Amino acid sequence: MKIEMTEILLFLILGTAIASDLRWRTIPNWLTGPSILVGLAFHTVMTQFTGFVFSLEGAAVGLGLFVVLYVCGWMGAGDVKLFAAVGSFLGPAQTISAALVIALVGGLLALVVLGFHQGWRKTALWLWSYVQAMLLTRSVQALTPVQGTAPKVPYAVAIGLGTIGAYWWNPLG
Repeated sequence: MKIEMTEILLFLILGTAIASDLRWRTIPNWLTGPSILVGLAFHTVMTQFTGFVFSLEGAAVGLGLFVVLYVCGWMGAGDVKLFAAVGSFLGPAQTISAALVIALVGGLLALVVLGFHQGWRKTALWLWSYVQAMLLTRSVQALTPVQGTAPKVPYAVAIGLGTIGAYWWNPLG
């Protein structure tokens, strides 16, 4: 498998975002804004107007998919802007595929963070009761693991690992 320049740039951006999110629990604007512009510029230089449209559509899809999660309060603005930057590199179709893998990785990451925060036994019991309630009532209810504040998930980790995972496993074919 040959790694291209766009992939190297994207992996460097994701690595920086992950390091920042783990260290300071924030993804800086100085990283996300220019990253979107680099994705747009790279594709524009490579394939002119077609590349610009491809990159712009990817950024719009990335922004559109994650802005809903931000509005609901489930994700930070830095995560949304980071995924828009990812979209500017991947284009619209691969951005949707990456979002699916990111959702899977993010769910697993949330369970791991919850396990460390609440304890593994308590998390397993909560998950089991959640699955039972879902199967018995056939609806997804807003069951919270424990009353109080939920631990923060460094979602740049999920975005980074999910994006890299989407290169090897494309759920949309």
